[in-house]
Amino acid sequence: MPQEATSWHTLSVEQAMAELNTNPDGLSDRDAKLRLQQFGPNALKEERKIPRSVVFLTQFRNPLIYILLIASILSFIGEHPVDGSVILAVVTLNAVIGFLQEHRAEKALEALKKLSALHATVARSGEEIDIDTAELVPGDIVVLDVGDKVPADCRLFEAVNMQVDESALTGESLPVSKGIEPMPIITALADRSNMIYSGTTVTYGRGMAIVAATGMSTEIGRIASAVAAEPSQLTPVQRKLSSLASYLGIIGLLVAIAIMIAGFARHLPLLDLFFLGVAAAVSFIPEGLPAVITVVLAIGVQRMAKNCAVIRKLPAVETLGSATVICSDKTGTLTKNEMTVRAAYTGTEAFSVSGEGYAPEGAFFMHGMKVAAESHTDLDALMTALVLCNDSRLHREDSSWRIIGDPTEAALVVAGEKLGFKKHDLSIVQPRVDEIPFDSQIRYMATLHELPDGRKVAYVKGAPERVLGMCDRYLRDAREAPLTADISEGFAAQNASMAADALRMLAAAYKEFPSETCEIEHHDVASGLTFLGAVGMMDPPREEAKLAIQAAHRAGIRVIMITGDHADTARTVAEILGLLESGMRVVPGHTLDAMTDAQLIASIGRIAVFARAEPEHKLRIIRALKTRGEIVAMTGDGVNDAPALKLADIGIAMGITGTDVAKEASHMILLNDNFATIVNAIEEGRNIFATIRRVTLYLLATNTGEVLIYLSTLLSGLPIPLLPVQILWVNLVTDGFSTIPLAMEPREAGILLEPPRNPNAPIVDRSMLLRMLFIAGFMLAGTLGLYYWGLMHIPIEKARTYAFVTIVFFQVFNVFNIRSSRCSIFSIGFLSNPYVLAGAAASVIAQILAVHTPFFQSIFRTVPLSPAEWILCAGVASTVFWAEEIRKRFISNRRNEESK
Repeated sequence: MPQEATSWHTLSVEQAMAELNTNPDGLSDRDAKLRLQQFGPNALKEERKIPRSVVFLTQFRNPLIYILLIASILSFIGEHPVDGSVILAVVTLNAVIGFLQEHRAEKALEALKKLSALHATVARSGEEIDIDTAELVPGDIVVLDVGDKVPADCRLFEAVNMQVDESALTGESLPVSKGIEPMPIITALADRSNMIYSGTTVTYGRGMAIVAATGMSTEIGRIASAVAAEPSQLTPVQRKLSSLASYLGIIGLLVAIAIMIAGFARHLPLLDLFFLGVAAAVSFIPEGLPAVITVVLAIGVQRMAKNCAVIRKLPAVETLGSATVICSDKTGTLTKNEMTVRAAYTGTEAFSVSGEGYAPEGAFFMHGMKVAAESHTDLDALMTALVLCNDSRLHREDSSWRIIGDPTEAALVVAGEKLGFKKHDLSIVQPRVDEIPFDSQIRYMATLHELPDGRKVAYVKGAPERVLGMCDRYLRDAREAPLTADISEGFAAQNASMAADALRMLAAAYKEFPSETCEIEHHDVASGLTFLGAVGMMDPPREEAKLAIQAAHRAGIRVIMITGDHADTARTVAEILGLLESGMRVVPGHTLDAMTDAQLIASIGRIAVFARAEPEHKLRIIRALKTRGEIVAMTGDGVNDAPALKLADIGIAMGITGTDVAKEASHMILLNDNFATIVNAIEEGRNIFATIRRVTLYLLATNTGEVLIYLSTLLSGLPIPLLPVQILWVNLVTDGFSTIPLAMEPREAGILLEPPRNPNAPIVDRSMLLRMLFIAGFMLAGTLGLYYWGLMHIPIEKARTYAFVTIVFFQVFNVFNIRSSRCSIFSIGFLSNPYVLAGAAASVIAQILAVHTPFFQSIFRTVPLSPAEWILCAGVASTVFWAEEIRKRFISNRRNEESK
């Protein structure tokens, strides 16, 4: 069974099946596993990953590290082996921490790639199942529908009005029609109509195909013998932070030079001044910030994935926090996507339907009495048309029912079962000959069937107003009667009345054709049809969607519902969901078409619902909103939604009902198709940015405090309170044990009560700068005050130990301060983030070891402290904690007064 065969297009379907040792029912699970071992996964080879040893060595590729290594060498030359060893240990430990952070972030992002991987529908042992495309093997039978991305090179054996976009492979700009007949061996790749190739997209119709080649043996795999992995990209915030780090690096070097100049003026030894300057630069420059931010982003997207929102493009994480408008589809997103037929009418009768969901349990009723199809011939004809003009199936799985296909179509199959019609049996009596697939432009679907007597009949299903417009007769008591204007208006009134009850309407009609007819085109069914009636379906709104919309409104985010439903249906659902408050409008598609762009931009601020909307309307809506300066999140699931998903600031594809094309075009995928998940993701996006600012503030505030202490002592003529090795230790202990725990901080309560963030806002704004100076000022005053008092009463070694311990305690208390910008630690709880407690405990334990073990005493030149002295240092450092608590209480009281 060669995978390298290059002439699959020349073989008949039977020959291809035999060559690949398969059949229309597909491979068995055992055969599939054996072939997967033989041929490997269906994936292009990625660029070789950088070895871990190289990743570790790149942690030393930093100008600051170079300076520290030079300092270490000078220490050994200058007969300061302890200092040199400490510097080497600090550099090595810093590299280990950076390596572990990078490794963790990489693993998190790899897991997310797997979550967003494409899937394929295949037949295995006669059952259709959904698998990861990487698990496809030669001989698999693939089922393809509109919007699916072709997962491998395949030989078609069924193609119904199928067209494929092959521009990615051949450069052909127009979709190519497909068939199943064998072709000459000299046929060019672009003309092989019985083949479909990996990476192309089904734009119309449907089909089934045999997988002929996978992975690197596909055409696209041959073109690129090795395709590089998707390059990692810096997000806007990462770029801002990299720029900030560079800016701070320059300031740090200037500070180091200033310190050395000040020390030189005091005639301090040059080598000591060099070490002092290096330590000051190390303490001021947050060299670990970019790596920490990568971890913050990775943790954030992991949280989103656990809540069913998979991020495909990392910048979307930050953009989510800035979203001002969510444009959402209705079906399945704001509603439960459990379509159930509730009502039906024919030319003379109206019916109600019982039952819930997709279990075929229930019945049709008229005037409260259960009815049977045989006693109502018009109802029989209506449901026959709706069940046969349908691509969905109902499948019994253990004790539950599962649908295969579109939920709306599946509801019709379920309703047919309630009346006693099984789709499989009907399809045997009236086999399908040809079809016109549903298209959002034409708003109907048509199928051609052969009747037992050889005649042909086309059944049409679609939007009631569209189907009515194609009819000139209607069925009344099993006989065709002229469809006059009055009767047509009566049907339209019935549709409007049912739509006003939040029922989604679908109508059906038929047209007979001569027995020799084998194909139908749009013009064949555009007129002359006989109207059969319509059904009304209910898709109840999600309760959580209503709550999520309220939360979005409180967060300053508008919600716009975009639906293909009738305006009356859309209005009713919108009222239930709370979208039509304060005089918001419902605008149908024809009204939108009549608006100029300027009129739409001017009025869109008062529009909450777009009804009878088509995919191209989404593009106009996005452009109008973006012109007004809005940050737009847009949902979509179909092929035609892809342009809108790309244009939106945040394109959101449906994970359950979404096509591969929509998923490829999106920034984010909803695994549960639930609107509430979008709001949760926005909340997480805001929290990620808050966490980034939190970590940045912690590093800058504490580092600024350390530098101010150095500068102040040099300018005041006092002895240096912290030795260079002590400063390196402080940065290692506090930064290493505190930054990652801060990145694990849960969502801050009330974050959705704040307005959306300006995407152009700087990381360090005025309020953050003032808070940074506030914290650094307390560190300076507390540490220097205690150090100065110690110089007056105790030996300098103990005074320095006081300063050494005090500054570490300042950092520990700052971790608890930084956890929230406005809420007291007593309200958010010390235990709500156990990682911070663990990090603080580790910092304190490490400091105790540095002060009380002989080995570290010789390195850091510390002396033991009594319990009372430890309490004294901790008490002085706690002043920053209590000052922050008072500040937060003042802000909270002021906000409460302003809100009254």
